[in-house]
Amino acid sequence: MKQYITLIRPVNFIITAASIYVSCLLAGGTQSQFLAMMFASLGGAFIGGGGMVINDIFDIEIDKINKPHRPLPSGAVEKFDAMMFYGGITGAGLIMSAYSTRTAFIIAFAVVPVIFLYSQQFKSKPLVGNLIVGGLTGLAFIYGGAAVGNIKQAIMPAVFAFLINVGREIIKDMEDVEGDAKHGASTYPVKYGMKKSAAIATWFLAAVILSTVIPFVNGMYGLKYFIAVNIGVNVVVGYVLFSLWKDRSTKNLNVLSNILKWDMLVGLVAIYLG
Repeated sequence: MKQYITLIRPVNFIITAASIYVSCLLAGGTQSQFLAMMFASLGGAFIGGGGMVINDIFDIEIDKINKPHRPLPSGAVEKFDAMMFYGGITGAGLIMSAYSTRTAFIIAFAVVPVIFLYSQQFKSKPLVGNLIVGGLTGLAFIYGGAAVGNIKQAIMPAVFAFLINVGREIIKDMEDVEGDAKHGASTYPVKYGMKKSAAIATWFLAAVILSTVIPFVNGMYGLKYFIAVNIGVNVVVGYVLFSLWKDRSTKNLNVLSNILKWDMLVGLVAIYLG
């Protein structure tokens, strides 16, 4: 069972569920909507977990180079069993999302084939795959807003999530460049090199910093948000940018990717305070 839990990346699973639940709260979710918020959060996390599984299935050969310890390339889980697991948890996620709202279910239903097509063919397209992942991450917040009937309040968190995730995905592609190149995956770093990839990631991460000012200036979020987002998010993103240009080794790129993943939670806290 441990190998199957590893497949869905439990940290990502928890972050997805927490992000959707917080997005429900940010959109005005109330105690009376607790069950709808819980079903939406778990449903989204299960669908996201399924996305991790199908991604690993299509990446078995690449991961034999980049991540040989993972359950599929190491042989700990058979491909057929992983496919059945993918179908099971994705179906469970759709059922759970159906117990929130109709709009949230429609979003969840539409996301499933997008995740599959991303893993099958779009992941290796230069920048296209990165934009899709960023869009799906941002859509998780829209989905959370839809679960409580208030999409408008979820737009700003969705923008933050989109920008920081595109930057992070490019850094992850830089980390995986060796295996991707050997198996013909035409990611941005493979096609255009590490320096240009770092430049694109810098643009997106710099946009995160600049975009944090907008909701404070227009009065959407208060002073607590502005202080928290600058200390907890912008300083960290600034460090990532500095380190990215100083050291682009595989080890450091992995560290920077993980820093950005956790920093998204800090950003959610800042928004909640605001």
